[in-house]
Amino acid sequence: MKHIKYPKTSSYKPAFFSFILSYSFIFASDPVGASEDRIINFTTSNSIEPYFFVDKKSGLQYELLDAALSSNNLQLGEITFATNLRALRLVKTKKVDCIINSPSNSDGLFLTQSLIEYQNSVFFLTKNKLKIDTVQDLKNYSLVGFQNANQYLGSEFSELSKTHKSYNEIASQKNQILMLFSERIQAIILEQRIFDYYRHQIDGRIKSPFEVTKVRLFDQAPRNIACHDPHTAMLVDEAISQLKQTNLYQDILLNAERSYSGVSELTK
Repeated sequence: MKHIKYPKTSSYKPAFFSFILSYSFIFASDPVGASEDRIINFTTSNSIEPYFFVDKKSGLQYELLDAALSSNNLQLGEITFATNLRALRLVKTKKVDCIINSPSNSDGLFLTQSLIEYQNSVFFLTKNKLKIDTVQDLKNYSLVGFQNANQYLGSEFSELSKTHKSYNEIASQKNQILMLFSERIQAIILEQRIFDYYRHQIDGRIKSPFEVTKVRLFDQAPRNIACHDPHTAMLVDEAISQLKQTNLYQDILLNAERSYSGVSELTK
């Protein structure tokens, strides 16, 4: 069980991972014919920063996907940002080729391997000294999860959420963090990079920037891509495989991790 303490003042500086774009040419096997690359269009959640930014072509997953496709003579086309349900419907009706971060039960679609893994964790103010070492410990505290968290965090948490008297889910992940720092809630559940990003965003709105402890209760969650066409899924899957065999894949991840410096770790 890992407990990680966050300092009172976040030192996170968003790099938006744009440096990777300059390396895309490394994988271009035929620069002259680049205009003939097959274009693949995607859809994903409209609330997924810093993995994707709605108003710009950047973000950790964006950089990974763009690098993967470029290595296989494919081109990242339009990305449609939508609610999870609408995004899934766009692919199933063949209006978009593939969905990023597909649910595992996407019947009728063809899954690729995971592009990246998410780490959902529990966060609380260190000064409150909450005793959280297991999923069952969560029932002792007021808790807010991200939207549909009870469908993504395993069967034990799903069952607990049904009987937890002080558990709620909200769509705004930024608001979860504001609720935590304003002490309207004792603990929140959020993906760790998303927490770091939004904590930086709201630093100026936090009157008391308390130290935060992160508890990893949940396994890393694979983030698969699903396409309506099996051949497209195969091409994307092969592109991901090729990228993972290069140093560039690790370079992108390491650059992201450097953006979240200043976190001290305490293992229990």
